[in-house]
Amino acid sequence: METKEKKFEDKIKELEEIISSLESGETSLDDSINKYTEAMKLVKECDEELKNVEEKISKIALEDGTLEDFTVKDA
Repeated sequence: METKEKKFEDKIKELEEIISSLESGETSLDDSINKYTEAMKLVKECDEELKNVEEKISKIALEDGTLEDFTVKDA
């Protein structure tokens, strides 16, 4: 069975649900540990995705198709 990569927004929503569940105090210790572990995995994935996006948008394509770091020049 093929697994689809979750979208960034779905990962954030899942993180919010885990946080709400943990804050409620109604989960067992084992469940809390499992949820915390899953949350940390999601945080790492989201962080990596954000770094990749930041790297992409910090470049600008030149006329010849090469990429150059994007900087704002003072007027």
